[in-house]
Amino acid sequence: MSNPSVLKKIKRSNMVMHFVGGIALIVIAIILAFVLIPKTTKYLLAQKNVFAVPSNNYKIDQFYRGKTYCLYDWFAENDEGRFYIAPVENKEGDENYLIVYIPKKYEDKADRIIEQTYEYMDSGDESDLKESINCRGYMAEVSTKTNQYLDEYFDMVGAPGATKLLVCKYMFVMVPMQKVLISESLLYIILSVALIIGGIALFLTGFTKGYLKKLKGKLAKENMTVEDLEKEFSPALHQFNQVYVSNKHVISAVASPVLLTIEDVVWTYPSKTNQVNSAPIYRSVFFTRYHECIQYQFKDEATSEALCRAVHELHPKALYGYVIEHTNMYYHNFQGLVDQIYNGSEDVISEGNTPAADVPEVSQAPEAPQATEAPISSDEPVMPPEPVYPEAPVFPEEPSFPETNTPSGFPELPESQVPPVFPENKDDTL
Repeated sequence: MSNPSVLKKIKRSNMVMHFVGGIALIVIAIILAFVLIPKTTKYLLAQKNVFAVPSNNYKIDQFYRGKTYCLYDWFAENDEGRFYIAPVENKEGDENYLIVYIPKKYEDKADRIIEQTYEYMDSGDESDLKESINCRGYMAEVSTKTNQYLDEYFDMVGAPGATKLLVCKYMFVMVPMQKVLISESLLYIILSVALIIGGIALFLTGFTKGYLKKLKGKLAKENMTVEDLEKEFSPALHQFNQVYVSNKHVISAVASPVLLTIEDVVWTYPSKTNQVNSAPIYRSVFFTRYHECIQYQFKDEATSEALCRAVHELHPKALYGYVIEHTNMYYHNFQGLVDQIYNGSEDVISEGNTPAADVPEVSQAPEAPQATEAPISSDEPVMPPEPVYPEAPVFPEEPSFPETNTPSGFPELPESQVPPVFPENKDDTL
């Protein structure tokens, strides 16, 4: 059985990533919902109909669905709703009475349900039970005041004393969904809903081919298609874990494939990154002529080095190894590096190639003027040439001060303090 193609492996990795990611987001949303918005969560997940559950099994603060077809009467009310009496049964099948608090928005329906309840009791025909109220809610303790109003009601209608013993100790409070949502943090509700929507979206995108969009864009620059790439890697020249090498490209068969064009590589080296309390990370690093840095990660040093060498063998003009000269050339003389590699310069050595250090050009000093010398006789001693002295500098004339033009108001200087008149300078004769 032949191995699946590179593209099939990419598709499989993409689906696994999307499915696992989608499920993870949904699980996180559910956990957050139970922790941060417990009322809303329990409200939405409530499935049991309170009127179908035996009255012995009611639990305080438990949420139930409340779909009722029968109500006997109401005995008290407040600004938001009324307190009704509804028939229920215990585990033994005996009739009990459940206090049901119904919001005022359902008042008209509740009145019609009371009427149809007595019609049904007279006829026994279930077809009379047409109207219903469907609203979720929760079980709560019956307050002392509510019990007091109920006792007054029973006394008013003349109910037997034993009737009071049939009333359940808990009451069912119907709550519209919007009220539950308002009672909890809107931010947490939005967060949980967003996580669920994100999880579903991530799950569904696993069936699309959006993961190939970036790959197709890069292949289009080389006038290639995905089908051309699949033919090129059938079979691959080398395989290093999930990384495949052909004569022209390197590609990783992962959810987000990384494609490298081998002839674009200008510098490659294996890299090791040490981590505290964790295993080192090994990478094959490739720099391209478009100033891209493409990396493939491995679990061992041998594999990262083998991939770099395999690419270097296919493109030997590229620099190999992490040395300071390569770093300087890439970051400070990038265009010169590209020219060397793609213009066939011999300055780059293929294996372990360390480019020659940049030697600054030294301009030649101008030749000193040669003195014309007379021929020297061998009988006469050699004397050094007579030195030529430079001309003496000519100093500017010293200004002379007037003798009698002292401004008024200032005393004349005594003769000893009058500045002398210096004679004119004359050139010195050597």
